[in-house]
Order: sequence, then C-alpha cells, then structure tokens
Amino acid sequence: MLKIESPQIVWQAGKAPYSARFKNYYFGVDDGRAEADYIYIQGNNLANRFQTLVKHTPPPTRANYRFCIAETGFGTGTNFLLSTRLWLEHSPPQSCLHFISFEKYPLTTEDLKKAHAGNNQEQEILNELINNYPFLLPGWHDIYLFNGRVRLSLWFGDVLLGLPEFNSKVDAWFLGGFTPSKNPSMWQPEIYSQMARLSHESTSFATFSSAGELRRGLEQAGFKVNKKTGFGKKREMCCGSFIHLRKFLPQKPWFFTATKVKINKKEVCIVGAGLAGAAIAYKMAEKGWQVSVIEAENKVATQASGNLAGAIHPLVTADWNIRSQFYLQGYTTTLCWLKAWIEQKEVIGDLNGLIQLAMDDKIQKRLQTCLKRVGLPKDFAYWCDASQASQIIGTTTQYQGMFFTKAGWVNPESVVKKCLSHKNITIFTGCKVNKIKQLKTKDWQIETNKKTFISPILVIATAGLDTKLNQQLGLNIRPVKGQVSHLTSELETSSLKTTVIHQGYSISNINIHGQKQTVTGATFEAPDLSITSSKQANLENIDMAKTALPKWLVEPSTAVGAKVGFRPTSADHLPIIGAVVDSSYATENYYSQSATHAVFRYPQQQYKAGLFVSNGHGARGLMSVFLAAEMIYSQIESGQQIVANSLANATHPERFRVRSWRNNKDFH
Repeated sequence: MLKIESPQIVWQAGKAPYSARFKNYYFGVDDGRAEADYIYIQGNNLANRFQTLVKHTPPPTRANYRFCIAETGFGTGTNFLLSTRLWLEHSPPQSCLHFISFEKYPLTTEDLKKAHAGNNQEQEILNELINNYPFLLPGWHDIYLFNGRVRLSLWFGDVLLGLPEFNSKVDAWFLGGFTPSKNPSMWQPEIYSQMARLSHESTSFATFSSAGELRRGLEQAGFKVNKKTGFGKKREMCCGSFIHLRKFLPQKPWFFTATKVKINKKEVCIVGAGLAGAAIAYKMAEKGWQVSVIEAENKVATQASGNLAGAIHPLVTADWNIRSQFYLQGYTTTLCWLKAWIEQKEVIGDLNGLIQLAMDDKIQKRLQTCLKRVGLPKDFAYWCDASQASQIIGTTTQYQGMFFTKAGWVNPESVVKKCLSHKNITIFTGCKVNKIKQLKTKDWQIETNKKTFISPILVIATAGLDTKLNQQLGLNIRPVKGQVSHLTSELETSSLKTTVIHQGYSISNINIHGQKQTVTGATFEAPDLSITSSKQANLENIDMAKTALPKWLVEPSTAVGAKVGFRPTSADHLPIIGAVVDSSYATENYYSQSATHAVFRYPQQQYKAGLFVSNGHGARGLMSVFLAAEMIYSQIESGQQIVANSLANATHPERFRVRSWRNNKDFH
C-alpha cells in the first residue's frame, strides 16, 4: 500500500482551490456548484430518475430502494454534496444512496471547510461529511450518513487499483479528476473497461470533457456517447448511457459472491448470543426483520463476550497488509456503531484513546516502519517516547509506543444486551442446536433440545465450542482459552488514564453497576479447554502488567477474580464471514478438477441458499463483528458485497479449502 500524498492545494482569495500538482482549478472559478449541477446532476438526469424510479417502486420494495453513483475524483466533494441533497429531498426514509468515489490525493477536513466556505445550501450535509470523514489512510473507507440513507464509499489511492476491488452495479458515473491533458492517469482504457464491467442496461455517465480519445474509449467499452453544450465558457461536454451489455467472468469464480436470497417473509434465525450473533441480530432487526436468537447457554454473552472489558484498536503491520486493511475497516465500523451508544450511556465503555507499548524491538520496528511507509495521520495514531507514554498512561513505563487517539475499551456484555434489546428480537436461551437441515422449501430447520425452528435465513455465530456444528459447516475454527484477571482499586497505585496494550492489555475504571473494577490479561492457553480459572494464569497476567507498568500495582499483587473465555480462532487469524458454500458443488467443480486450468473453465461458485456464518473473530472480535454484521446483511438483502474483493476473499468461509486446492494440498 502506498502512503497518501498531499493534494498540494493553493488558496487564492476569491478563487476556487487550485491544484499545484495538476496546475488546474478543482472547479470553475465562476460558480462551482452550478457547474457541477449542470454537468453531473443534469447530465445524468438524476432529479427525474430519483423522482420517477422511487415513485414507481411499490411500497414493499421501496424500503430497499438503492441508487449507486460512482465518481472518479472526489476532489472537494461538491458532486457528493449536491447528489446527497437531491437524494434526501426525493427518496423515502429507508432507501439508500450509495456514492462511491476514488481519490488519490484526498483533501483534509480543513481543506473541505475552506472549499465550501459560504455554501449555506449543503451546510448540514457538509457538517455530516466532516464529522464522519475517514482517516487519510490508503484503501476503502465506508461512511454511513443520515441514519443509513446515504453510504459514502471512498477509495484513497490509485483508481486503477480501486476499481477492480469493487463489484456493485453502478447506476450513474461521474467522470472527473482534472482534464485528460493534465491528469492522463484518470482517463485510460482500463478505466472504461471497468466501467463497463460495473454497468447495467440503465447506467448513464456524464463528464465535463469532450476529448476525442475519451469519446472513442467509452464507445469501444460499450457506451453511447452524446456531446452537448458545456458549462459557461466550456464549448462541449459528454454524457450518455451503457448500451452494449457484455458478460464479464470473475477472476476468482470460487469466491464469486452469493446472489440475493429470494424470500417471502423477513425472518431470520441466528444461532449464538455473543457479540457476533448480537451484532447481526441488531442490524437485521433495525432493518425491519423479525429475529430469533438461539443460545445454548442459559444467558447471553457467556464466553469472551462476557469479559468485563475488551480493547478497541486497529491492527498496525509494517506493510499495511490485508489484515491491517480489514481491521481498519472493522475498527471504523466499530466506532460508528459504538460511539453514540457510549456517549449516551447505553453501553459501558470509553473511547479516550489507547496506547500500544513496543515491548520488544520487533514490535517497535513494525510500528515505526508503518508510520514511515504508510504515513499514519496524527488524528489516527502518533508515536510517543517513554516519558510521553508514562504521562498519557498515568504511571511509569520504560517503553515507547503508539497512541491511537480514538481507540479505547467497551464492556462487551453491555453491547450484547443493547443489541438484543431491540423490539424485533426474540431470545431463546438454553437451546442447544442438535441438527440443521435445509427443507425442500429452501427454509432451514433448526432442531434444538427444546424446540424446532423454521426460518428462510439462518446465520451461525456459535464461536469456537460448538465443534459439531462448525465441522458440519466446514469451518476451520480452533477455540483458544483465555483468562482475564480482575483487580480491586486497592491494588493500584493510581488508575490508568487510558487503555494500555502490552503483552496483554490493562484497563482501569470499569464502572459496572456502580462498582469500579480493573482488568488485566489475557492468557493464551491452547489447547487447554478447562473452564476453570487458575491462580497461575492470574500470576501470569499480573507479571505481564508489571513488566510494562512496574509502578502501577502494589504488593501483594493478588487478583481477586478472573473470567475464562474461549476465543474462536482461525488458521490465518482473520474471521470467517458470509454465505456458506455448497460443498458438493465445490467438490465436483473445483476440488475434483485440476487447479491449473484457465480461470474461465471454472463455473461460478454456488452456495447453500439462506445459510450464513460469522465466526473465527478471535481476540479482535470487537474490531470485526460489526463489520461482519454489515457484510452479511448486505449479502442477504441485495446480494452485494460491501467490502473490497480482496477483503471479502480473505474472510470467505471457503478460503481454506480453496487455498489447499490451489496449492495442490489435501484439503479434506
């Protein structure tokens, strides 16, 4: 991943922002809003399309109505502001505008404010954008605004790297990014080919340019191109539609996304009442689904989801690899879900920052390499020497570290209970699943020790201890025991001011029902599956804390309590999320075939209709379960994958068998 570079904006009094990099203005110097409206809004006939399509959509479908705009070059966000305003004026409350934009040189929030100074018409939308603007880090960033009525997907990086990562069908294209002569990388045949791949029979486009090379490129890709009078002093512009549909084969057909599930009633059954199951239950319930949650234990949040506190922070790797990219998106999704709940005291937690101490040279090198290579922005994380770290923590440490400004901790049980309190959710505890099977009607039958459930949609979120069910679904899950130690405030010389990650983690001031507690931990005790806590594990936790924070705990350092949980861990330390593959189909069409055939010789993957899984979240579940809920909901409702192809493939339930097959190994 390449680090984000500055847009090199020059501000001139009374003029539009000027790009020193491309030696051009971001928009017309006379009236940028009017120019954008004429070229992109009117050029794509959006006002009429929003009104007509919504008007003619029947009420049962209207709540799921979606319109997708894709833009090359986010710039100052003017097109986004105008499109969002139009959408909010004409769309029903539950419909969604999905606005996708690719930007290699993103502006800062201060730049956005300057660019729109005096723009009172979209001020509310601009404020929403600025308040939710993503960290300036490479890759995909999703922002949900106006209670989900608008989803903004921003790709920070080269458009030619971003477009192939995207799969959703686009209704309207905005082609921008400075003129072809100034910025030729934004006007290439590869871009037009990707546009064709993502377009359908009603897709339109508009652009300020009328260059002959552009027109010929679009026509060759299957678009009908019309020239019309340009805005202001501009003589001509182009707009048109996609008219030559073509079949595009997926590059990895074994990971091809499941199609939308056809159902007659919005009912879903979720097995597992921990964080993973509760997050999906809440998401579905919020969207009007009737949700049944089945839990084997006699209460919810019994495993790691029942810990007093869990740390919330991204994963930083030296090369910003696929795990960092996934957990960044998971981290921002978690903040989106939890921030308001914490502020409104609906769940217990604090997002006042978190410091990760570099406990050895290897960790220090990894963190500092990422700082230099990726260019982590200071509002995301910054480096602290030992003195600064000690001041932030509130007690002495000899280690340097990285401080994450918006990270923190949360009480997982309070999150589970908040999610499951939704009026559309019914909880069934003490129900151990004995068998699941799909009926001829395509509904799922879930047999438990108490009753049998029938549901068109079934989501399995049972963590790591239901070995039988995990094996039936082919899930590569290993439960790893972990013990967290509970301390009283008398054992602290002072409370920690922030969450501390060391060899484990330590958190003070956890206020549960008026009683303050402190936790430190946690152990990794594979393959021990004993449910009992141990004095030895408590001593191990305290030793880890004392190594990092030698003056924090007083003698004797005796833990007064402990909690044992089992983390469901996958072989590659990424969760398992999404639709479950039809194993018989996969065996016949992939695993019994040579792995060396050309890709086009393999058919697209097939799935067990209505069966989904969210598992393997491991020690980082708080940074993945909410993103998993968003991913699964999107697959159920629209058949669309909301994350980049590389991230979807990296968390795909079938990935382990596919890798073994592609590497000519035994995958059974």
